[in-house]
Amino acid sequence: MGMDIYGKAATTEAGSYFRNNVWWWRPLADYVTGTYPALTEACTYWHSNDGDGLNAEQSLALAEAIERDLASGAVAAYAAQYEAALAALPDEECTICHGAGVRTDEIGRQHGYDVPRDEATGRGGCNGCQGKGRTPSWATHYPFSEENVREFATFLRECGGFEIC
Repeated sequence: MGMDIYGKAATTEAGSYFRNNVWWWRPLADYVTGTYPALTEACTYWHSNDGDGLNAEQSLALAEAIERDLASGAVAAYAAQYEAALAALPDEECTICHGAGVRTDEIGRQHGYDVPRDEATGRGGCNGCQGKGRTPSWATHYPFSEENVREFATFLRECGGFEIC
């Protein structure tokens, strides 16, 4: 699933369409709404595909604010802090094996995941956690990058307003 953002009156091809899958969109939307609340408040449903969005003037104002922060290094600093916060999250108990490191369900038995992992062969152990019983925090599935912000700013500058569909 993804968020398809359509320009209402695009002036270039870059302004006609912007897409992020849900993993990339959530941190981007959280960033712009958290950093620029006054510029983003006209769009209520950033995390919904219901057609909400900003008009041309609002989109351009948001693009200009983002571009200033890209130029100043503020977006890069946010990205570094975001990555550091994700890296600091503790691992979580594996939801497949419930921390046991082996799968005792039918699928686990069928595929040989119901025995402790043999590191020499790479066989056995839970396929969800490679026999460790723990996995990275779910939040690590939501990446953030300066490049994604840059592409969104380009879209905003050239979209003539947008709708999230």
